[in-house]
Amino acid sequence: MHNDDCCEFCDEFAGGSRNAFAVRYGDELPCRAVLETDQVTVLPTLGHFVKGYLLLVPKVHYCTLADMPSSAIRAVEDLKKSLVQSLRPRYGPFILFEHGARTVTSGGCGIYHAHLHALPLKAGGVLDKLQDQFPHRPIESMLDLRDVERDRSYLYYEESAGHSWLFFPKVLPSQYLRRLVAESAGITQWDWRRSGREDALLATRAEVLRTFARTHHDTRPRLS
Repeated sequence: MHNDDCCEFCDEFAGGSRNAFAVRYGDELPCRAVLETDQVTVLPTLGHFVKGYLLLVPKVHYCTLADMPSSAIRAVEDLKKSLVQSLRPRYGPFILFEHGARTVTSGGCGIYHAHLHALPLKAGGVLDKLQDQFPHRPIESMLDLRDVERDRSYLYYEESAGHSWLFFPKVLPSQYLRRLVAESAGITQWDWRRSGREDALLATRAEVLRTFARTHHDTRPRLS
């Protein structure tokens, strides 16, 4: 559906200037990454409507997490668990989600490079709204994403207690869950494309780097 020739994250990881981060911060900050493993990079999100809002992004281009090999999904899941555990004392409980858009008729996800949202926000009622609207089933692990049919889009949602669900909407607007979570918390600006330079993003980057005990502002801490 989309490839790395026109991908926001692929251009950013390659040090390009065409991506949204470079356009907003290129003169001030050469890199926003706060943590990385061999397979995954962690970034504070654009459209930073709450401090601590991060994205877990595979370095290799896949359209969705479900399209990745099992080893890569495990790498995301392991990093996700470590990240949430380490940052919970600072930011509180997280919710995690992915819009796995795999067909042009299932709605847009904004960027067609797999990315898992990690959002420290108590969004009461979000799960109930999703369960009322869409067919769904609970899952035990992110590896269960591999069982989703290749041409089927989905929505992955996880709460901090470790309970996870797959939802199967026929069509889902771009940034649907960002909007749903933000509005449930009384936040009106949820569209990352309308964001400019954000002090909250810069603060989150500094805080997460400090949490992982790195002092040099251009260092991306690594987890083995």
